Amino acid sequence: MSTANPGIAALYHNHAGELRRFVRRRLGPQESEDIVQDAYLHVMQNGAASLLQSPRAYLFKIAANLTIDQLRRAKVRAGQCELECGDFEIGHSGASMEVSMEFRRLESALAELPPLCRKAFLLSRVVGLNYPEIAEQLGVSVRTIDRHMVKAWRHVYHKTGRSPGT
Repeated sequence: MSTANPGIAALYHNHAGELRRFVRRRLGPQESEDIVQDAYLHVMQNGAASLLQSPRAYLFKIAANLTIDQLRRAKVRAGQCELECGDFEIGHSGASMEVSMEFRRLESALAELPPLCRKAFLLSRVVGLNYPEIAEQLGVSVRTIDRHMVKAWRHVYHKTGRSPGT
């Protein structure tokens, strides 16, 4: 954080850690850092830091709004992915029918997994999080995530005869 504006620097020093934890509980580690930076950038651009009666509350409100925006964008992206998958499955050619059946086998295999195991697998393969990020988000150890992933891969391979993503 630049010391060009001592008010912003003090504000950052006093609240960045708790603001980061607040956002991390909702989004994850990488996104939390981005949201915190965007919140402070917003305060800097408005030049209102010295005028605020409750700068902490103002920062948290900005961070909460930015978090909601991020979650909405993720929801839209997920919806677009569902639409694309849906469009792909609609076709009647032999190849798309085969892919559709494979997708259903995968979906069925995932549904058979325990909830935490399935969530870890989807966070890894769909969202793209690494094991430490998944562990932090789910509140378990990295070793637990590793075990869940091994279990999920074995189960999916056993049920579909293929490795997911191939």
